[in-house]
Amino acid sequence: MHFMRRGAALAALAALAVTTAAAAGLSGAKFRFKLDQLYEVGVGLEGLRGTPAAFGDSNGDQTADLFVITADQRAVELWEWRAADKSFAHRQSADIRVGGDVLVSNVIPGDFDMDGNLDVVVQGASRAAPSRITMQLYLGDGSGAFRDAGALDPAADALPFAFDHDGSGRVSLLGVPWDKREAASSTSAPAVWVWANAASDKANSTTTTTTTTTTTTTTTAGGLFSLQELASPPPQQSNSTATAMCRPASPHSSAFVDLDGDCVADLFVVCAGGEEYQIWTNGPEGFVYAQTGKLPSGAGPVSFADMNGDGSIDMVVPITGKPQIYVLYNRQRPLCLGAARARPGCRAYERICEADPGFGFALGDAQVVDVSGLWRGEVLRGAADGLGAHAAAPPAVRLGDLNLDGFPDMALVTRTRGGEARVRLLRSEPCAAGCAVGGDPLLARRDYAAVADGVAALEQFRDAQDVALFDLDGTGTLDLLVCYVDGGGQRRAAAVYNNFYTDAFFIKATACATGAGGTRLRTGPLPGPSFKYVLVGESGRKHVAQAAQAPQTAYRALLTPYTVIGIGRTNNYIEDFSVGRTGARGGGRRERSFEGLIPNSQVVVFPANTTGDWRLELYMNRSESTPYILATLLSSMAVLAAAVAALGALERKADRRERQRALQSINFDAL
Repeated sequence: MHFMRRGAALAALAALAVTTAAAAGLSGAKFRFKLDQLYEVGVGLEGLRGTPAAFGDSNGDQTADLFVITADQRAVELWEWRAADKSFAHRQSADIRVGGDVLVSNVIPGDFDMDGNLDVVVQGASRAAPSRITMQLYLGDGSGAFRDAGALDPAADALPFAFDHDGSGRVSLLGVPWDKREAASSTSAPAVWVWANAASDKANSTTTTTTTTTTTTTTTAGGLFSLQELASPPPQQSNSTATAMCRPASPHSSAFVDLDGDCVADLFVVCAGGEEYQIWTNGPEGFVYAQTGKLPSGAGPVSFADMNGDGSIDMVVPITGKPQIYVLYNRQRPLCLGAARARPGCRAYERICEADPGFGFALGDAQVVDVSGLWRGEVLRGAADGLGAHAAAPPAVRLGDLNLDGFPDMALVTRTRGGEARVRLLRSEPCAAGCAVGGDPLLARRDYAAVADGVAALEQFRDAQDVALFDLDGTGTLDLLVCYVDGGGQRRAAAVYNNFYTDAFFIKATACATGAGGTRLRTGPLPGPSFKYVLVGESGRKHVAQAAQAPQTAYRALLTPYTVIGIGRTNNYIEDFSVGRTGARGGGRRERSFEGLIPNSQVVVFPANTTGDWRLELYMNRSESTPYILATLLSSMAVLAAAVAALGALERKADRRERQRALQSINFDAL
């Protein structure tokens, strides 16, 4: 009887394991390949004709759907990822066709009206007036389609980009209005204005800011956006050398990203001319001018990531038409870990989201990666052809942790001597010699090596226009989306599956908006949230790093609505995982820490103004070995059950023999 009870308990445990495995998986069965290399996979994009412009989560399933500008630039298509089929499908009911002679140049997804449905702002211009940027808002209706909600005030020259101007979690835009362009050319008038999002949200409507005036010139897009002036900060908070934000360049790579280390997104603006940038830090009272810096001559689009894993966001700047890539490391006070404990003023472990007013980037200390030394005679390609002057922008260097070792790698597009445009990969490696940046032994650079093995799938693309990194099948590994022109001159896209280093661990993080009454808006990932985390690495030493979510949205930034964070081949829990929201006014909570996150999981955070209202959802990613573990468990249970049955049968036989012997003994005594 004791054996049977144990068997029943094992059966119950198995049933629980099956239920957990089925419920915890983020996706279905992944693509399976034998070799560690890249594979082009047919995932339904064969019929795509156009230019991928943005990723967005149209149905709240935490996967990346694709918005595509059609070949004639007159419409936007939604290609939805369907996990059950492991493929994209064109949802024709969601097609957006713009009117007039406007040619679409960019798409900004977001939940602009805070109703839980994904919306989009479509940006474009006509050939007759390429410097007049039109913007049209299309609201999701919840059934897979979009309705025209009206036009926003047009912009001048540069495409406005998304940010949170008042810490409310609502997505606003920053740029130069068309009607203010003449005034913006003078030295006395402000250059940059805000298309402020006025979505009805009682939970967030009490926030205020001192850096924007309440002067409203127009109300557009069905009353959802109001045009407001971005004024100078109060004199006691401002730097006397700069009191107004510079006019953005056209094109530009301005961003909403944390640069001073407080886990709250700041404003990075590439100024007109492309040689300088301004940084405005996001403080409790609003945006305050911090510094102006120099970019290298001929700078292309700036990309942002924690390149050396020191807990601060760095800059990567390609030189268009040249073979150089500049890596500008962010100088911040280090965390008090290891050798940094002896550094006066180091940040304590419990204050990893403490701002460093002395942060900065030194162009003279930049690391220069020579592409031509890795691929002979190749240079970084320029702007894509045929998209029009208002849409022309060189491809950025895409940053992402392709091997999940905790350090971002690079994907880029080069031009060969023969005129071909190729996709190349650079792998981040430990620095071999001369590692100190600017003579600081606590600020070490990384080395970058060409990935030459296992990349044959990329060699077939001879006229690549751009490349993007995204998690194709929801397994936490970054794959590639290659935008290219085929032999017939058609713009197309192909998915390349990353089968390298499938044994490494990751955290997949998303920060979404919180609506009225604490509603969790899963289709509204915020631009600019920051994730800073501390974990124990393979060497047993603590390690701090930082990642940003979708800091850029202009000029087809192609950043995903989630962040994939590689943590290497250690399965230790994340000791501290701090999430910074896009700002807070009036004393609201700006960041919060979570402990004990499990590797290979997806984290969805819903920030709010008060600590108790923050919500975190944790989804476990089903491992590749789950079916084998389950099969082993069931087999073991079957063996145990057979052993229990056999032992039970033997025990019953032994009991019968004992009873028979006892009976025979009694009968003999009776005789």
